[in-house]
Formats: sequence, C-alpha cells, structure tokens
Amino acid sequence: MEPRKLSFVTLILALSLVLAACEEPPQTYMASSRPVKTIVVGDTVAGDNRTFPAVVDAIQKADISFRVRGKIQNILVKEGDEVKKGQLLAELDPTDFNIRLKDRQASYNTAKANYDRAKELVDKGAISRVDHDNIRAKYFTAKANLNEAEQDLLYTRLKANFDGIIAKRHVENFEQVLASQAIFSLEDISALKVIIDVPENLMVSLERTPAAKRKLSASFTIIKGVDFPLSFVESTTKADATTKTFKVTLKMDAPSDYNILPGMTATVLAEILQSELNPEMPVILPISAVIADNEKQASVWIVDEKTKTVSPKKVTPGLIVDDGIQVTGLNAGERVVIAGAAFLRKDMKVSLLETGEQPE
Repeated sequence: MEPRKLSFVTLILALSLVLAACEEPPQTYMASSRPVKTIVVGDTVAGDNRTFPAVVDAIQKADISFRVRGKIQNILVKEGDEVKKGQLLAELDPTDFNIRLKDRQASYNTAKANYDRAKELVDKGAISRVDHDNIRAKYFTAKANLNEAEQDLLYTRLKANFDGIIAKRHVENFEQVLASQAIFSLEDISALKVIIDVPENLMVSLERTPAAKRKLSASFTIIKGVDFPLSFVESTTKADATTKTFKVTLKMDAPSDYNILPGMTATVLAEILQSELNPEMPVILPISAVIADNEKQASVWIVDEKTKTVSPKKVTPGLIVDDGIQVTGLNAGERVVIAGAAFLRKDMKVSLLETGEQPE
C-alpha cells in the first residue's frame, strides 16, 4: 500500500470517535492497574531499523596490464580461473626485447672499458679532467640503459598482483598491446564489499555511533530466509552532488554455500540505535496508539518506568504506511502504549503485557 498523507483534521475526528466510543467512568480504574501493550522507542520492534538498496563488489580488484608495449605471445589463464599472487598470467614476444638487451649490453661493455682506461690516464695526466668526466658520464648512461633493457625484458611477463579470480580477459593471443592497456580484470572475492548510499539526514546521526556497535546485515531476493552479517569499512565525507547521499562501504565474508558475485544487488538492514533517535526522526506506531487529547491534539500515552503510570505526550502525525502511522516528537527510550490507549487517563497505573498478550 502506498504511504499517504493523513489529514490532521480527519485524524483528530477519527481519534476522538475512538476515544468517545471507548470511554468508561474514570473511577472504574482507580482501584487497579490497566493492562496495556507497549513498545520502547529505539527497540527494533518499534520500526527503528532502516533498509538500503545495495550493490556487491569485490573486496579488492584491479585491471592487470603490461608495463611495456608488444605482441602477446602466450595467454596462460582463462576467465574464472583462480590465481595466486606472483603467478604468471601472460607473456609478450620477447624477441625485440632480447635484441635491445644485447645492444645495450655491448654499449655498456664498451663504455665500461673506456671508463676504466680513462681513470688510469687521468691519474697519469694523459687526458684532461674534462675528458675523463665525459667518458665517466657515458659509462653511467650506458649502465642505466642496460638496467632499463633488463627490466623491460622482465616486464614482458605479466604476473598476478594478488590472490584472486580472473573476472575478465580483455585481449586475445597475438594482439599488439600498449603499455598500461588492460589485459585481465582480477578480483579478490574471498570477501565482498557491500555498498549503500545513505541520505544526509541519517548520516548525521550514524556518524556519531561506533560502527562496531551497530547490527548490520544483507539479504538477497534470490536467497530466501538468510541474512549475512556485515561490518563497517569506510564512508565518504563528501555527498554526491546529485543525490545528496553519502557512500558507505560494508564488508561481508564470502559464503561457502552461495555463489555471490560482484555486481549483484542486495538489501542492507541497518540498526538505528536509541542514542541516534531524536524527536525529528519519525517512528512508526500502530494507529491505535495515537489518541486525541483534551485539546483535540494528536497524542500518545507515555509510561513512567518507575511508577508505571501514564501521561499524555503530543506528537505530530505523518504518513500512514502498511505497518501503521509515522509520528515525530518522541525520544529514544520512551515507552509508548500501543494497545489499550483509549481506556487510559492521566496518572493511571498500568501493567505491561508480555509480547503476544492482548489487553482486555
């Protein structure tokens, strides 16, 4: 059923009729307590959990690429393969790299021999210090070029950066590829990230509470009756410019019984703690919990935990939803009468019914 805005006048008239129809002489109740059913604002039964649509992602992922350009000679893995860190994934044709390495080796050998002779000659005064320094510079240049060629040859062998699964292969054998061009997408799904967008009005209160104290779980439409525990990872501190929401990342251990993969959608249930609730946050109550007071204002009965007596408290009604009516004006920890409210009077003693019991 679609939520709808309740006319305040309509609500008051309806509540007044309920109250009038159920009135009994006040003295009837003075001798004994009236049994009532209650909830505490902030309890999970009070509707203080929030659900968020979520998207699943790998706990770690990266596009793997060669650091040099060349022609692919050998692809050693396929999509879906599990790989270990350091495992060889693909190779470039090393022919040109070996030729360059041999050329650089020869240039280095010549430069080193010239430098060794120049050191002897400059000590004998046979060459100037300037000539010696020029020969020395050519030696170190040749040495750097040799190191670069050796490293480039190593870069023709593409290895996994971490343990994971080959999620996608972007090229085929014998293709010419550029440096930094994606060859494989590697994903670690030993754990999963679950990402939600939290509106700014909730983010204000959520930020105050240590994540470890909050109950978080994810559920999937295709997996009936199973909730997966979540833990907090991080949250952005800058809102999305369009949606005005903050991205929150949660972690879920990869289940052994189900094949949950990046890109799947989920629903996250987040507990809203009592310390986070405030009078401006709507609470869902049964419609029977809201009454009209003597001033024809919407009110609820609040139970004093010590004396077990009730007193009215004004609230502001909001939307009617499937589970009842949204109201604002209640504080965390307040005990609200949700059944038997029409029979109560101010300062009347009440007895609290257990869950499942009904007031007479």
